[in-house]
Amino acid sequence: MDREGFGHRHSHIVIVLLAALLGSGTTLLVLYGCRGQGVATPPVQAQTQAATSVEQSFVETAKRTLPAVVNISAESVTREPVIEGPGIEEFFKDFPFPFPFPFGDKDKGRGSDEPKQLERRGQSLGSGWIYAEDGLIVTNAHVVHGATNIKVTLHDRPDDDRQYEAKLVGSDPRTELAVLKINAGRKLPTLQLGSSEQAQVGQWAMAVGAPFGLQQTVTVGIISAKGRFLPGQSEYIRIGDVIQTDAAINPGNSGGPLVNLRGEVIGINVAIVSPGLVPGNVGIGFAVPADTARKVLQELAKSGKVARGWLGIMIEDLTPNMREFYGAPQGGALVTGIQKEAPAAKSDLKEDDVIVSVDGQPIKDTWELQKAVADKGPGSTVRLGVIRGKKPMEVTVKLGEMPDKYAGLETSKKPEENSVAGLLGLRVSEITPEVSRNVNLPQDKGVVVLDVAPDSPAAGQLQRGDVIVKINNREIKSLADYEDALGEARKAKAKFLIIRFARRTASGETVRSVIDVPVEW
Repeated sequence: MDREGFGHRHSHIVIVLLAALLGSGTTLLVLYGCRGQGVATPPVQAQTQAATSVEQSFVETAKRTLPAVVNISAESVTREPVIEGPGIEEFFKDFPFPFPFPFGDKDKGRGSDEPKQLERRGQSLGSGWIYAEDGLIVTNAHVVHGATNIKVTLHDRPDDDRQYEAKLVGSDPRTELAVLKINAGRKLPTLQLGSSEQAQVGQWAMAVGAPFGLQQTVTVGIISAKGRFLPGQSEYIRIGDVIQTDAAINPGNSGGPLVNLRGEVIGINVAIVSPGLVPGNVGIGFAVPADTARKVLQELAKSGKVARGWLGIMIEDLTPNMREFYGAPQGGALVTGIQKEAPAAKSDLKEDDVIVSVDGQPIKDTWELQKAVADKGPGSTVRLGVIRGKKPMEVTVKLGEMPDKYAGLETSKKPEENSVAGLLGLRVSEITPEVSRNVNLPQDKGVVVLDVAPDSPAAGQLQRGDVIVKINNREIKSLADYEDALGEARKAKAKFLIIRFARRTASGETVRSVIDVPVEW
């Protein structure tokens, strides 16, 4: 459906010695203990026993969990054009991404003397846990995204300090999960998935991983909330039903387990809310729920990807007024568009229909619809309960398979398309709904310019934040339109391009301009 880790950086850890504080606390306890007759009363004994029992539970849980938790180091190499001026991150400075900034390293590539292409070597440090004794390991998709070399450190034996080469079995950015495989030459200890649905707000939870590279770290807290939603790095990705915890989670914990006191994995740590410039824990961390992970991990381990059902429609949530207008008091998902050749286009589904159920399961909003359809296998036939003209009816649709771009996977492009798009020296991006809502772009139709190489044909004419709306006689509404327009110009052996674009000025005014850009094919 079309509505549609943390990168490692050098961190300074300040360790504050607490001897004075602990000493004072001990003194207070001693003084308090000396009062009275020096004989513990039954209530005090009961409290002591209860505290000891909880403490022992933590100890036993850590013992069961730690041997199956691993450290992951992922190296990557990327090449990007470099230009002067502030980066696209300026447009996102007020948007609270729970994930690392999605457009690369904000500290590099600023000088005009830099080469046209800058090679970036990155290293991502994360955590993971052993899913199967033959060496299958679970982590976050962002920990290993784009990695060219992945290494895993085990902790099941004190004398094993090797780093094992890991192969990426499969990745599912839509749920931020990935599966790796190593060959350790022995059976490895594993962790079992528990039930996130049965986990309750207020119950104890333990996070295990390597925050800031500090291996085998255990933190304890409670489940603070359930059913949270996190935005992803694409308009098509929305991680739902996320567990919130106050167990300390920091950069490096990504992919590690969140376990209950039975040592069962109830979540996979994925993100934090951190208001400061340097990410750090403020007591709000998030984990992908085990019930979401269960099916995904099985499919990744088996086939390397997750096949999801797909309708091929654009949808919106209903406001209270829209519920009244469309006659859907219980909510639903409003169909705002249907893609050509999509499964829904071959059915009786129409724009302005409100989908209120899937195979009899009530649908209150777009998220519930996306989840219900995605959980169905491609090729499945589903019955959609819809409201059309305030009257209920049923529409039958045979689902297709969700395309890679909607699943958050990178799609391969023809070399010719890549070379044509690179000739202008531009790096552009789709304008997603999230960007439109949170970035002050001049308009929300077209493609937004992220980078302009300093020695490119467009240098000095286009700049970051410009929105390209037309190339020659072709309107640009998407990245595909942009690439097709360049392909057509190349086929026609055009000597120049006429580019129409919109720009937001420093005073907030939107101006529209037309430029001609010479090209050599």
